[in-house]
Formats: sequence, C-alpha cells, structure tokens
Amino acid sequence: MFSIGSFARLGGISAKQLRAYDALGLFRPVWVDPMNGYRYYSPAQLPELRRILALRQLGMPLDEIGGLVSGGDLRQALGRRRAELQRERHLVEDRIRALDISLASDTDVVVRPVAAEPVAVMTVDGNTADAFYELESHVRDFGRRAHRPPGALPATREIFVPVTGPVGATDRIEYRRLPACRAASVIQRGPYDGVAQARRALEEWVAAAGLTAAGPMRTLYLQFGAEAELRVPRGYVVQRDADFVTELQLPVE
Repeated sequence: MFSIGSFARLGGISAKQLRAYDALGLFRPVWVDPMNGYRYYSPAQLPELRRILALRQLGMPLDEIGGLVSGGDLRQALGRRRAELQRERHLVEDRIRALDISLASDTDVVVRPVAAEPVAVMTVDGNTADAFYELESHVRDFGRRAHRPPGALPATREIFVPVTGPVGATDRIEYRRLPACRAASVIQRGPYDGVAQARRALEEWVAAAGLTAAGPMRTLYLQFGAEAELRVPRGYVVQRDADFVTELQLPVE
C-alpha cells in the first residue's frame, strides 16, 4: 500500500484532491489507520482513479462521475457529454463569427429583453417628419405622452409614439401594444443616413450568432429633432443631426 502522498504522485493528482474525493465518497482509500487517520491506497486503484480524472477532463460533474464509478452506463453518459460539447462548440463558433463582424463593422450588438409597450401607431403615406408631427400632436392633445422614445416599424411603414394609456383613434391613428421580446440591438449615432449600414451589420451579426429573427425590426429614436410645441419629454430632443441617437432592435429567438 502507498501513503496518500506517494499514491498522489503515481496518479498525477494532489493529495488535497484525493482527500476531497474521499470526503465526497467518490474515491476512498483501501485502508485508514484508526490510530492516526492516515489514508493508504493500492496501485490496483489506479484504473478507477484514471477514469475519474479522464471524465473530469471531459467536463463531467462529480455527482455524475460518482454514479458511473458505482456502475452507471458509461457509454450513454459519454454520448450525452459529446452532444453537450457539440452544442458548446457551435456556440463558440457562432460567437467567433459575431465577434469578427463586430471587429469589421465597429458595431456593438447587445441581446436584451424589451418590455411590452403601449403606443399610438400611424402608417406613413408621405413625409415621415410630417407624420411624426401629426402623431405627436394627437398624443399631446390627449395628454397621454409617455416618457419613452418614439419609434418606427420600417417593414410596415408605421411609426409609433409611446403612451400611458389609450388615445382616441382616427382613420390614420390607432392604439396598440407592442409585444415584449428578446432583441438584438445596436446603437447608431449621428445622421439617419448611417442607419442603413447599422441595420445591415445587425442582421449579419444575428445570422452569425446563430439566432433567428422573430419579428420585424424596430427603430427607436433616442435623440432626435422635434418642434417645441409638441412638448416631447426633455432629454430626447437635440438640435443637431450629429447628436442624433438611434437604436435598432431586431426580435430574435
């Protein structure tokens, strides 16, 4: 028999780890001296120890290893672990591709939850600025303007203004609730002519990250220009195009 230090050297493990395995009931010494508590091991135990170490290197948790050492189905467990590693590898590959897009486009994409939001919605038939003026005026007159940024749904040519509750409908304006979602989002700073490039970068990032679009793109205007009489909440309105801040949100799953 070998002392714990000698056996640890044979097994390529520390004595501290052997004591921890003993405490967990995972790997016990063949004999413990009742007088001094010293642990002793046999070379015949090395195959069992090597299996434990090999499974740990594969990333298996100790509780599962304990079941395998005591007679569990090793082939089935290894198959499960292989499938897990395959999923992890795909995730890493997706993240690397997304990282490459971020490096190439200097784009910071964040996936975050977006809460449901009550809004007044209007379809744009002509000039977007005129449509926003009409919609903001309508919401202002009802006294229901929420302290959140307005936005647009480009796919349906709709714009929206956040509200605190229902507003009267017209032949052009309706009350709606945008659903909650998990969205990949990116911030565009400066004039609106840079939004198209940011949109392309976001869509490429989502595809590279292995995500799937789960709804239409949303555009939020975090800083924008607006007439004083609209009484848009302070903090959103700026005077220069260079100070515009726009967020693109693409619902994903």
